[in-house]
Amino acid sequence: MHRIPGGKNATVYALRHELDRWAESGHRDVDMSGTPREMVLPRRRRVVATATLIAFAVGGAGWAALPWIAPAASSSPAMLVLPRDPLTADRFLKGRDLLADRDAASIEGAIAVLRDVTRRDPGYGPGYAALAEALVLSREFGTRDDRQAFPEARAAARDALRLAPSLASAHRVNGFIAYWWEQDFATARAYFDRAIALAPADATGHFWYGNILADHGDSADALRHLRQARTMQPGSVPIQTDLAWALWSAGQDDDAVAAFNDLAQRHPDFAVIHDCLAIIRLAEGDYAGYIQGQARVAALRQSDTLLKRTDALARASTDGLGRTGEMLLQFARADRASGEHRTAAWAAFVASSTHDERSLLTILGEAEARHERWGDAGLVRRIRNRWPDETHIQAALNRLTGS
Repeated sequence: MHRIPGGKNATVYALRHELDRWAESGHRDVDMSGTPREMVLPRRRRVVATATLIAFAVGGAGWAALPWIAPAASSSPAMLVLPRDPLTADRFLKGRDLLADRDAASIEGAIAVLRDVTRRDPGYGPGYAALAEALVLSREFGTRDDRQAFPEARAAARDALRLAPSLASAHRVNGFIAYWWEQDFATARAYFDRAIALAPADATGHFWYGNILADHGDSADALRHLRQARTMQPGSVPIQTDLAWALWSAGQDDDAVAAFNDLAQRHPDFAVIHDCLAIIRLAEGDYAGYIQGQARVAALRQSDTLLKRTDALARASTDGLGRTGEMLLQFARADRASGEHRTAAWAAFVASSTHDERSLLTILGEAEARHERWGDAGLVRRIRNRWPDETHIQAALNRLTGS
């Protein structure tokens, strides 16, 4: 076997032809330099030589969940089966390295490299899984919107599952896409249950599952999975960020804001922290804080569109809060009309936060007419809290969320 640098938790990997040789040796361990020796590992840790990945952990999620690559905490390192061709194997490892940097340029570089891996070795399931995760991450750390990222990610994720049905990360990324792109919570739950069954010590599986559970409103389960992930990967900024968001979604505002402020001070270049804080400020009616936070996100993600919007909002704010609110709602409606937002939950939240009851009612009615089904538990909670005595608003939210 070979080990990627990284201390006691470093990933251990083997090339396919090495595992083939091991299998042909009559279930004896094979020194990866080529010298067979008797199997000495416990039976529960033996590797079955197949064309699929035995265990594979690439961090990632959306913000929605937004992870970075780190080895899963376990008593033994993960076994990673690389492509047979050394050049393709090197390209795959390079793609993973680029993903770890978590900036726009490195994410785009990872996508290009991993696309090349799938072209070079179209039967290598982990290559497709890594490509799907890179595309998902590009929504948070790069310049792609959902429409640019998710269709290709979905195709790659399905190829990963077809080629490597026992690959936990293939189930995980399919679950993430099922929820965030296809709005199918039942299917997403099934994928995540399978991913965690295949790799219970994979922190990313618990992390991503906690992410969708928090959005769906299953706060207790979300916090349990996110805390499990944090236990497995102490110090992970993305996990801590999603845990703070889950607290806010659950209504634990003080704890959430304290956690976000601490994270922002210690990790000022992590865009998702500023995104979350901006939304919290908008919920509190702090338009200036929201604009400032989104401007920071725009700079970190190198998003020209978001930068133009924050500049326009800053100029509008000089004309008063009313004009800023109108522009925020205009942007939200445009995103929903274009398909960038899959539901009108964000537009409803903006209308509610700007005290525009008429627009809120219109948006809720339109969403019901489209038979939308909402997650966005944190946003919905704030809408409910702002209009506690408006039974027609509460009833519409119940129908949209299936409450």
